Amino acid sequence: MKNKILWSSFGFLIVALFCNSYDLFNFRKRKCPTYKPLHFEITFSHRQQCFQSVSEGPGPSKAYINLNTVEEINYRGYDARTYTILSKDGYYTAVYRISGGKNSPPRKGKKSVLIFHGYGASAKSWIIQPGSRNLAFTLVDAGYEVWLGNMRGTTPSKNHTHLNADKDLEYWKFGVESMSTLDLPPLVDLILRETETDKLYYACHSWGCGMYTAALVDVPELNNKFKAGFFLAPSVFFGSVYNPIMVLFPPVTGTPLESLLFWLLRGKVNGEPNAIATSLGLVTEKICEWSYLRCGICDNILFAIYGTDPEQLDYAELPNIMKKLQDNGALNIAYHAHQIDTNCNFQRYDFGPGQNLLKYGTTKPPSYNLSGISVPTYIFHAEKDNFVTPWDSEERGMRFHLSI
Repeated sequence: MKNKILWSSFGFLIVALFCNSYDLFNFRKRKCPTYKPLHFEITFSHRQQCFQSVSEGPGPSKAYINLNTVEEINYRGYDARTYTILSKDGYYTAVYRISGGKNSPPRKGKKSVLIFHGYGASAKSWIIQPGSRNLAFTLVDAGYEVWLGNMRGTTPSKNHTHLNADKDLEYWKFGVESMSTLDLPPLVDLILRETETDKLYYACHSWGCGMYTAALVDVPELNNKFKAGFFLAPSVFFGSVYNPIMVLFPPVTGTPLESLLFWLLRGKVNGEPNAIATSLGLVTEKICEWSYLRCGICDNILFAIYGTDPEQLDYAELPNIMKKLQDNGALNIAYHAHQIDTNCNFQRYDFGPGQNLLKYGTTKPPSYNLSGISVPTYIFHAEKDNFVTPWDSEERGMRFHLSI
């Protein structure tokens, strides 16, 4: 085991060194202006606020720390159950139906909202806050029926008819196109059938929006099944990224090392703690309970990924937030994100000139043609988001006549 880890680490180092000589990140070739200089914004000005919140607060909620997502939703006073979808290529994906709660009991005729998480997360990211300060619970309390999707490859959606996600590298050879054309359409049909309605609303974050947009392009009939789409920092529009994570992501796409990195990481960005780390208590939610790590390390990791905004962070719940915001993500989707950022264009996956010619008929990947999307779409962005910047949302969103 030690030798395997050493060789994997050595291999990743070789990849990183190669990328340094391969015009690292192609930032000089990016077609979008950078919204702000790329930098690691580490701040300790809020540490006293954090320490005070930790010492005076009740601490992270532990009543449902060992519950799965559906069990936790039920524990918190809502009615939830799991449905499973089987796609044509053998992937099973899970969706959670929240049909009601104390303030809005289950009943027929409710309007439905399908909500999808972003990259490296799962449905549990929509219930990270204590109380009802969560989009999923807010919508249920307002009288809607909420369905929480889980992308293929996440912990709730790892099953397959014959592939093992933990052993078979073939399992992870999928991208946005598979999810948008094979997973989303049958899920939408399931919801409409179960609720006996003809249309639903869609809300999303990050790649949940990218999947939806690609689906509306490639499966045009879906435009007749949605009333409106609500985008929270959509990955459809980004190119002026100043997120430090992008600085750490090697631009191996289209190079000889793409398949090597895919093999080294086993096709995914792993968001699940292994058994050894769990038994030793070396998992995010445990480590971030220590105040000196929570205030200065864990919070800055969160800020590096999403943008710095200490005033909006619930420090008491930070360990649970860190736990619920991480899950598996297919490496191919991370590659795709890097391509979109570099080219400032919501385009199809770039396999390289040769494979592109076979798949698309051109040496370069075509853009997604958004002109055929007829569903009213509304974009929400955060001023301090370092990944999908206000410029991306406003300037580029306006080109497609979307509401900001």
